[in-house]
Amino acid sequence: MIQSDNFPATSRQHIELLNAMSGIGFITAATLIAEIRDFRLFKSPKAFTAFFGIDPSVNQSGKFNGDRNKISKRGTRIGRRILFTVVAMASIRTTRTGEAINPVLRTFYAAKCVSKKKKVALVAVIHKLLHYIFAVLRDNKPYEFRKPENHQSWRTTKNQIKS
Repeated sequence: MIQSDNFPATSRQHIELLNAMSGIGFITAATLIAEIRDFRLFKSPKAFTAFFGIDPSVNQSGKFNGDRNKISKRGTRIGRRILFTVVAMASIRTTRTGEAINPVLRTFYAAKCVSKKKKVALVAVIHKLLHYIFAVLRDNKPYEFRKPENHQSWRTTKNQIKS
């Protein structure tokens, strides 16, 4: 069906971009694009994470502000389940040789597990993955591994070129 002429070209391109990311297979990419539908509706990564229900809930009343907030779960249940069971778990695992599937997310997860519970750290990985997916779909460019320190140096050189 995806290869037919009736299928929208932008959706096909988005599926191919997501399929190229490590930890995301073809079926997962097609399911995510089916859940997202029209990507142009999302103006920011924050709105994109809220669509999947990964944003923090608000717990307040009067002057009380709760500090034990959970994810809102107000978004798509199927998309959240796929992100949790398939994408995030596949991104933080290692191969048989001990090599990380996504080394950036693996180190991020390990660092979060030091101070947080494992599921809380996994939700942080999902949140970061949603930002990656948003950037890939927004820019129509394939995902590339960049360590945080390399990303910051890339960002400063990009800003110097604009000036």
